[in-house]
Amino acid sequence: MKKNVFAIVVLLAVSLVSIKAQMKEPVKWKFELKEVNQYEVQVIAYATVEEGWKLYGLNVPEGGPVSTEITFEKGDGYRPLKSATEVQKPTVKHDDVFNMEVPFFKKKAVFSQNVRVTQKPSTIKGYVTFMCCDDETCLPPTDVEFEFKVD
Repeated sequence: MKKNVFAIVVLLAVSLVSIKAQMKEPVKWKFELKEVNQYEVQVIAYATVEEGWKLYGLNVPEGGPVSTEITFEKGDGYRPLKSATEVQKPTVKHDDVFNMEVPFFKKKAVFSQNVRVTQKPSTIKGYVTFMCCDDETCLPPTDVEFEFKVD
């Protein structure tokens, strides 16, 4: 009986490792904080997109894929200004899957948003929500968190 339980545990562990190895992560993110002036900073999100994949822009029409979005958690000491922007323009082409014109990025994308700092020190927290597709599949929307200390 103990051998059967051990065998089942080993099989489950191997299965979980295999499943994790198969999870696709075609978009990698890096975040940077730049000082604009003593009261304002800029959060910059850099996306690197694997060959064959598309990352969608900030302004996808309704009924299409999920737009990329920067969301800030509520916190003392800061507030986001305006909305996020795309540092370079996305490619806009007709997408047969969604049957509409869709803005997207291949290889890389950079998004930024300014934040008013009202108290120092403070911690700016948030996340980027994004969706990506290749020619065969779309991955579900994913959140990637960021956090910066402002002194």
